[in-house]
Amino acid sequence: MSTYSYTAKNASGETKQGLLEANDKIEIARSLRRQGLVPVSIKMSEGGKEIEKSNFFISKIVKFDLNRIIDLIKGVSLADKMMFSRHLAVMISAGVSITRGLSVLSAQTGNYRFKKAIAGILEDIRKGKSFSDALSEYPKIFNSLYVSMVRSGETAGNMTEVLNLLSDQLRKEHELKSRVKGALMYPSVVVVAMTIIGVLMMVMVVPKIAAIFEDFGEDLPIMTKIFIGMSEILSGYWPFILGGFVPLIYMIKKFLATNAGKSASSWALLNMPILKPLTKKVNSARFARTLSSLIGGGVPILDAIKVTKDTLGNYYYRKSMDTIYEEIRTGKTLHESISKFGNIYPGLIVQMVEVGEETGELSDILNRIAEFYEEEVSNATKNLSSIIEPILMLVIGAAVGFFAISMIQPMYTLMGNV
Repeated sequence: MSTYSYTAKNASGETKQGLLEANDKIEIARSLRRQGLVPVSIKMSEGGKEIEKSNFFISKIVKFDLNRIIDLIKGVSLADKMMFSRHLAVMISAGVSITRGLSVLSAQTGNYRFKKAIAGILEDIRKGKSFSDALSEYPKIFNSLYVSMVRSGETAGNMTEVLNLLSDQLRKEHELKSRVKGALMYPSVVVVAMTIIGVLMMVMVVPKIAAIFEDFGEDLPIMTKIFIGMSEILSGYWPFILGGFVPLIYMIKKFLATNAGKSASSWALLNMPILKPLTKKVNSARFARTLSSLIGGGVPILDAIKVTKDTLGNYYYRKSMDTIYEEIRTGKTLHESISKFGNIYPGLIVQMVEVGEETGELSDILNRIAEFYEEEVSNATKNLSSIIEPILMLVIGAAVGFFAISMIQPMYTLMGNV
């Protein structure tokens, strides 16, 4: 027999640690389950029992503290929530109570922030709250879409179907964001790298060239003087410039949080030649996917419009939801309301929604629209790098040419005069 160290959780979410002797890990796991504990980790003990236990405990504390800091910074990802929804749906469909399911998920979740939230939800349910009300206490993790869907599942008694629907919704959202981020990663890295190289040249290379010009005492072209002046400012005041970035970024962030900032950034995205079609496709896909999930989950159309508004990032799409809500409330159809915003909603959406309303298959039609535009986003992001790359090369070439004309050419002129 061998000695194993284990970490397990009880029904209350408390951590239990210790050492047990058994033939293998399976035997340890069965023993823990008989005691009402959920195994988290089981490892073979190699040294003395007390030393091994102490080292195991210390290593877990260090790891826990590090993970806690990381998790508090990064928050809860879409992937975490997707897996939570999927696993909870599986357990509920298997006849496991929601409290038992949440207890198991709290023990298994590696994200500290999410673990604490699930434990809090479990405690609220035990105090008599509904699952949806308990979720609403954590709006930074579970948004209004998630809460509304769960509430509809509680009302209709189809919680398993709703959780599976939410899992699929989160998976699609994760894929959509990943595609857009992946497409913008390459140009972002190139821009940052070129900015750093440019600053280093202004601080380290240009002053040396400027010293050569000063030795000759010749009159320099205006562009060369501007370049040298910029270099002197960067070299002499770089601590203040660097320190000014923090308040500048803060001010930009605060401005973008205002209605004027949201309107300006959203207008820019909807009018920039390269990003305009991608912005429309992303928001159209998100609109159709969210509304489809809500209607399919049994949420009334007006409530679904309200929740969909909160999931849209673009200011103009969010504003359109207010108008659409009011028009539907006064008796107009969804496709009639959407048709007034032809500048942001493609005509295909209006036509397909009209078909969905006529046939009574609106949720299914919206789902097909979402799949179509998600595929369009996938194709657009694949081509985005190939479109941006030559533009970046032109910008880089122009920057190098400007430097050569401003700094290198006057040097050759001076050397020729000598």
